Amino acid sequence: MKSSLATVFALVALASAYSQGFQVVKRQSQNLVADVSKAAMSDRSGNVVPFDSKNVYQDAKERGL
Repeated sequence: MKSSLATVFALVALASAYSQGFQVVKRQSQNLVADVSKAAMSDRSGNVVPFDSKNVYQDAKERGL
Protein backbone atom coordinates (compact mmCIF):
# COMPACT_ATOMS: atom_id res chain seq x y z
CA MET A 1 0.00 0.00 0.00
CA LYS A 2 2.78 2.43 0.87
CA SER A 3 4.60 1.91 -2.42
CA SER A 4 1.45 2.39 -4.48
CA LEU A 5 0.66 5.62 -2.61
CA ALA A 6 4.20 6.87 -3.25
CA THR A 7 3.87 5.93 -6.92
CA VAL A 8 0.60 7.82 -7.28
CA PHE A 9 2.12 10.84 -5.55
CA ALA A 10 5.13 10.76 -7.89
CA LEU A 11 2.91 10.55 -10.96
CA VAL A 12 0.74 13.45 -9.76
CA ALA A 13 3.86 15.53 -9.09
CA LEU A 14 5.21 14.72 -12.55
CA ALA A 15 1.91 15.65 -14.22
CA SER A 16 1.80 18.89 -12.25
CA ALA A 17 5.36 19.81 -13.22
CA TYR A 18 4.71 18.93 -16.87
CA SER A 19 1.60 21.12 -17.00
CA GLN A 20 3.60 24.09 -15.69
CA GLY A 21 6.18 23.96 -18.49
CA PHE A 22 8.61 21.36 -17.17
CA GLN A 23 11.85 21.31 -19.18
CA VAL A 24 14.76 18.92 -18.99
CA VAL A 25 18.02 20.82 -18.48
CA LYS A 26 21.18 19.58 -20.18
CA ARG A 27 24.16 18.71 -17.99
CA GLN A 28 27.13 21.02 -17.86
CA SER A 29 30.11 20.31 -20.04
CA GLN A 30 32.37 17.66 -18.56
CA ASN A 31 35.34 18.67 -20.70
CA LEU A 32 36.93 20.70 -17.91
CA VAL A 33 40.30 19.46 -16.76
CA ALA A 34 40.91 19.88 -13.04
CA ASP A 35 44.14 18.96 -11.29
CA VAL A 36 42.82 17.25 -8.19
CA SER A 37 46.30 16.60 -6.80
CA LYS A 38 46.75 20.25 -5.79
CA ALA A 39 44.99 22.06 -2.99
CA ALA A 40 42.47 24.76 -3.89
CA MET A 41 40.24 27.23 -2.11
CA SER A 42 37.70 29.87 -3.03
CA ASP A 43 38.44 33.56 -2.75
CA ARG A 44 36.13 36.31 -1.53
CA SER A 45 34.28 36.38 -4.86
CA GLY A 46 33.77 32.62 -4.94
CA ASN A 47 36.37 31.91 -7.60
CA VAL A 48 38.45 28.76 -7.18
CA VAL A 49 42.13 29.63 -6.74
CA PRO A 50 45.24 27.68 -5.72
CA PHE A 51 45.51 27.29 -1.94
CA ASP A 52 47.62 29.86 -0.12
CA SER A 53 47.50 29.77 3.68
CA LYS A 54 48.51 33.43 3.95
CA ASN A 55 45.59 34.70 1.84
CA VAL A 56 42.68 32.71 3.28
CA TYR A 57 39.56 34.88 3.37
CA GLN A 58 37.97 34.75 6.79
CA ASP A 59 34.48 36.24 6.57
CA ALA A 60 33.68 35.94 10.28
CA LYS A 61 36.93 37.66 11.23
CA GLU A 62 36.26 40.48 8.78
CA ARG A 63 32.76 40.98 10.21
CA GLY A 64 34.17 41.06 13.74
CA LEU A 65 32.65 37.82 14.96
